[in-house]
This record gives sequence, C-alpha cells and structure tokens, in this order.
Amino acid sequence: MFQLINSIVLEFRDCFKRAKTWKWFAVIAIGFMLRTDHRGVTSIISALKLKPRLYHTILHFFRSEAYQTRALSEKWVTVAMKHCEVVRVSDRVVMLGDHSKVSKEGLRMPGIQTLHQDSQNSGKAEYIEGHNYGQVSAVITNGAISRSLPLITELQASPKKIEGTKEKDGESLVSQMVGLTHRAAKAIDEPVYGVFDAYFSSGVAWAAADKTITAEGVKYVEIVTRAQTNTVAYTVPAPPKVKKRGQPRKYGSKIVLYSLFADTSRFTKTTMLLYGKSTKVEYLCLDLIWKPVKKLVRFVLVKTDSGNCVLMSSDLNLDPKDIIFIYSLRFKIETSFDEQKNDMGTFSYHFWTTALPKRKRWKKAAVPVDAELQKRIAKAKQATESFVCLNTIATGILTLIAFSHNHEIWSYYPGWIKTLRSDIPTIATTKLTLAYVFHAFLPDLSSLPSFGFLNPLLRNVEYLYKNVA
Repeated sequence: MFQLINSIVLEFRDCFKRAKTWKWFAVIAIGFMLRTDHRGVTSIISALKLKPRLYHTILHFFRSEAYQTRALSEKWVTVAMKHCEVVRVSDRVVMLGDHSKVSKEGLRMPGIQTLHQDSQNSGKAEYIEGHNYGQVSAVITNGAISRSLPLITELQASPKKIEGTKEKDGESLVSQMVGLTHRAAKAIDEPVYGVFDAYFSSGVAWAAADKTITAEGVKYVEIVTRAQTNTVAYTVPAPPKVKKRGQPRKYGSKIVLYSLFADTSRFTKTTMLLYGKSTKVEYLCLDLIWKPVKKLVRFVLVKTDSGNCVLMSSDLNLDPKDIIFIYSLRFKIETSFDEQKNDMGTFSYHFWTTALPKRKRWKKAAVPVDAELQKRIAKAKQATESFVCLNTIATGILTLIAFSHNHEIWSYYPGWIKTLRSDIPTIATTKLTLAYVFHAFLPDLSSLPSFGFLNPLLRNVEYLYKNVA
C-alpha cells in the first residue's frame, strides 16, 4: 500500500516548478492520510512527528506560486482513473455531482457568502455564513461493492447581480457544476453521464451540457437527474392534416408527470439490484417535450416500495433501466461528503488575511482597490482551495488503498469492529491502520522517493519535551 502511495505521488512531479515544492506536497498529502484530528497544519506536524519549526514552512506551501491548484485537481482525475475500475454505462463514465455548504465564521476569510440550506435536517440552520463547494466524483467498484471516489472539489459562489439590473454577473451554480463535470471529462478525454439531484433539473443545466461538444460532435456530458414534483411535459404534436395559416403547433397535450402514478397498468415490472439489495421496480419510459429546453427529454417514472420518483435524461438512447441504476448511485456522493467532513477534515481550514476588511452582517464590506491588498486576498483564497484540493487527493488515495489492499488493511487494523458489514474498509478504518503502522514501516521506505526525504524532518522524542524538563 505504501508503494501505491509512492507511485501516485510521483505522478504529480510535473505539476510543480521546483522539486522542493513537490516534496512538501508529498509530506502534506501523507500527513492528511495519517492525522487523527482536524487541527489544520498542527495535526500534520503531530501525525508525522515533524520538527515544530516546519510549521510555518508548511503554511507557506499553501500560498506558493510554484504550482496551480487547478492543474493538481485535473492531474488527480487522470491518475485516479488509471489506478481503479470505475462504473461505466453505455461507454460513458458515471460521474456524480453535488454541492456541500460549509459553515465558516471568520471575519477576514475570503469568499464568505450567506448560504441557504435546503436540508430537511432540523439540526441545520436555514441560513449560514460560509463557503459553497461543488464536487465531482467517480464511482469506484470491485464488481460487488461500489463507493464514491472524489475527483475535484472546487470553491463556487453564486454570481452577484450587476448593479442597477437584474442580470447576474457570471455563471449560476448549476452551470458551474456542469462545467466542473466537463473539466473532469476532458481530463480523462471520455464522455460521461453527470448524475445530479433535483436542484439541477433546469434548462440552465441542459444548456450548459449542450456546450460540451467534442471535435467529433459528441457531447462530453449527458445529464441524468430527478424531476421536481411539479414538472410537466408535452407530447409531440401531430402534423396538421390540412395546411393552415400561421406557425404549426410546437407542443401537444400537457402531461402532469406525477399524476401518471395513479394508473400503473402501462408500467413495466422488473427486479433490479439497487442500493445493494434486490428491489421490485415498476417503471414507465416516455420521451416528451420539456418546455425549459424546448426539445425531447427522456422521462422515466419509477415506482418502488420506497416511493415514487420521476427521472430525467438528456440521452434519448439510454435504456430506462440504466437510468434507474445510474441515479441509484447518486447518494454515494453524500456518504463521501460525510467522510470528508468528519473523518478527513477536508473543510477544517482557517486561512485569513488582514488585507480583507472585517465582514459585517449589517452592511457590505468595502472591496480593497489596492493591487497589493488584492494579491494578498487572492493568496488567502488560494490557500483555502489548495488545502481542500490536497485533502481531496488524500481521500481519493485512501479509497484506492481500501479497494486494492483491503486484506492488508484488515490484517494490520489495531481496533475491533463488532459487526463487519463489508470486506472493503471505510476511509476511517484505512486511515487509522496507516497511522498505526506508518512509523514502524518508515525505516524500510527510505528507498521510495516519496518517503526517503522524511527522515531528516522527523523530531527526536526528547526534542519535543526538552523545554518542559
């Protein structure tokens, strides 16, 4: 498993202008994989047993000009795809996309916005101050078990309105998410199915996907999503028997989709493997005109014991059972967000700058016009994005280790689990095992380029406590 970490980290060497910067990338990525708490850089120093004087050196890395965060994330997409088997349907990679809102109360942190939470969890506030992240994940599988493999996590923000108008100055969150999926698809140069929740069932998403055309005329991104409960569609109008004056009808009969569940006589009955268990499914596939896009969209009405839903696909040739299967994978990204927040501490950062005026809740803060102040603010934002990017890569590497070295992980695991639900260990189990054996194996890893330079950075046991004595 350490050879796998070494081979993956080595592939990022060409993303850095200097070898020393790449070495610090390796140190921080390994630190993220080993740390057992979420106290930022301090936890990396603790987990690797580094010399305390390296604290500010590691902080400086996140603001370094020797690399680009975007290049790192796109490189990780290509590297991840080479080291695992991902779910493909109709020769397209299945990619999951969603947003995650992170509460941040720093008064001098760049990019803070007031965010609305649609969650039904009563423990969450309706409005929070914080950052909004968009993530695209693939679905890694060994044939029997599949999980989300995070690829790109990007800080996104709702565009502000142009002063004096209702026009928005920039792309909407929906367009940004489709664009992020397009970036991941271009990185691997393969067409994909972008799987999103009902928030993305809008004409904006379809319009953004229509722009992702390859040189051969194939769309990089085809959308699979769930329709809103009030969605309506129209049949294709019959051609007029007698030519009349005026434009022919564009839309036929109006259909309220959720009303069709009242009569399931036309539904096809089958049994499918969904969410890890055999499920009885009834479905009805209809190609109807959807007004927001003014063209045909494939709708699949699905009835199961869990309830009813209407799925949508921009690919009119996709089998309805494949649409149901693809959308059943969507919730895996929610599990991935939970692991990143609680097990990896992906969003436990606190980068700020005095160049940014204190944010006040009752009025807008003045935006600095000085070029030097703007540069410092951009550096603080870069540090935030770099922290999240490296943590996403570390999470992905742990996921690859869990699938490819599961027996090795369980053999070294120091804990005890009452009920073993899967042969594939979780992120938390894999991380704990690596942290437990790392320093025992480190002397034997000196021949590996990604680990060989760690020994001079380690502190002696008595060094930490000499001042106390």
